[in-house]
Amino acid sequence: MSETPVLSLRDVSIAFDGREPVVKGVSCDVWAGATTCIVGESGSGKTLTSLAVMGLLPGSGKLVGGEVRGPEGALWAVPGEHRAPVGRDVAMVFQDPMSSLNPSMRVGAQVAEPLELHQGASGEAAQAEIARLFAEVRLPEGSERKYPHELSGGQKQRVMIAMALACNPKVLLADEPTTALDVTVQRAILDLLQELRDARGLGVLFVTHDLDVVKDIADHVVVMRHGEVVESGTCKDVMEAPKHAYTRELLAAMPSPAPNNTSANKTGSTPLIEVRGVVRRYVTKNNVWGKPVAHFEALKGVSMAIAAGERMGLVGESGSGKSTLGRVMLGLEAADEGSVMWKGGVAAGRAFRRSAQPVFQDPFSALNPRMTIGSALQEAVNQRLASDGPSVRELLEEVGLEAGDAARFPSSFSGGQRQRIVLARALAMSPEFLVLDESVAALDLRIQAEILDLLQELCDRRGLTFLFISHDLNVVGAVCDRIAVMKAGDIVEEGPAAQILSCPQHPYTQRLLKSRPGLPREVGVA
Repeated sequence: MSETPVLSLRDVSIAFDGREPVVKGVSCDVWAGATTCIVGESGSGKTLTSLAVMGLLPGSGKLVGGEVRGPEGALWAVPGEHRAPVGRDVAMVFQDPMSSLNPSMRVGAQVAEPLELHQGASGEAAQAEIARLFAEVRLPEGSERKYPHELSGGQKQRVMIAMALACNPKVLLADEPTTALDVTVQRAILDLLQELRDARGLGVLFVTHDLDVVKDIADHVVVMRHGEVVESGTCKDVMEAPKHAYTRELLAAMPSPAPNNTSANKTGSTPLIEVRGVVRRYVTKNNVWGKPVAHFEALKGVSMAIAAGERMGLVGESGSGKSTLGRVMLGLEAADEGSVMWKGGVAAGRAFRRSAQPVFQDPFSALNPRMTIGSALQEAVNQRLASDGPSVRELLEEVGLEAGDAARFPSSFSGGQRQRIVLARALAMSPEFLVLDESVAALDLRIQAEILDLLQELCDRRGLTFLFISHDLNVVGAVCDRIAVMKAGDIVEEGPAAQILSCPQHPYTQRLLKSRPGLPREVGVA
């Protein structure tokens, strides 16, 4: 590692509309062939700091203090001036590749643009370089002729990496580039970024809130809170011996496997809910008369039983069928074959629909933005059969909010608060069974830990049973008694959480476990 950084930020401050700075005096360095991670929760200023390097601050945001320097001390940015050679010496990979790619252009043509703009390459020379770049990021041959919607999430992110590397930058900025990806795809992208960094001698500034990812890839760590750096140092020093209380709080919030729960030992009792040989098909092609002639089987004869009081986890990659199974269990979709049983009988009727409630991933889209949360909760309270259930005020207080919050609209709450509201709405029906579909996936580490703690408290207090759907094995291990693993519409393995996480039997489960960031690669191998 060179002693001279290829990227240096000194006392960087950022403000909007001339108001008080939201990023205050941030300093950090990035060296060639090394990765510096900026860590923090939403609103900490970590993304704004990276955007200031690129000259991409949103709206009225401006660099109001400090400076940014590139390789050999070249001045890239000061207040009122930005001269970083964007696309040449510095490039960026953003969080959501779909929103960064033009849906109406083939991806090869999009990668050709920076080649033509910055290097004057065109025709056969550009096509040859695109083919080389796509091979370097391990995209299948012929990918350059495809449109973004024809590629998977991981493949789209590889296109963005190829685009960023097209002009041989010395500095690569990556803003949460693996947040929305499955664990196996995340593992592949992280490995690719590290290989490219080493092969090209890149300096990487990686923005994330995932401390497992930090442990995996970082050489240096900068911890931000409320726009300020609260701690920085080598990855080993910050992760193993944190000095600041906030860093210790973040590390303490990381999910860890829960101790064995007595509710796991309920296999001999009558299941509360059970699926028997459930098949779910979707039409993929109709003939000229509108009759279906081709189907896709999202569920292929799935069977699973959950006992009363049990906390079942369901894990798998995107497209494995886990969300479809959750919707079928709730009666939101009908099975094409098989059955869903509730307390030994067929799961149907108004009583069942009140007893089995969903908690969705995105709480904002699950709430009506024009209704106060008090009205939304009262609407649910009015639908329950029993008249002695909790009131709106009691529901709010039960999930850690205040009675006065009933008059507010969803837009005035944080993501974690909205998730509490959605949970309160599900509880308004006095349910016995919840299906939680990726319900903490979009939350910061500390907020996620708070919601998981709340969920367990509610389950203990109310005697709830739940199915927890997630692609995050660490989270599932922290809250579930048993785990079922899905792949391509089938459950390939099922058992106590401790057994699945420590001694998996199926190769697919082993691959999922080995893909988790922040762990030695041999963990999870039977």
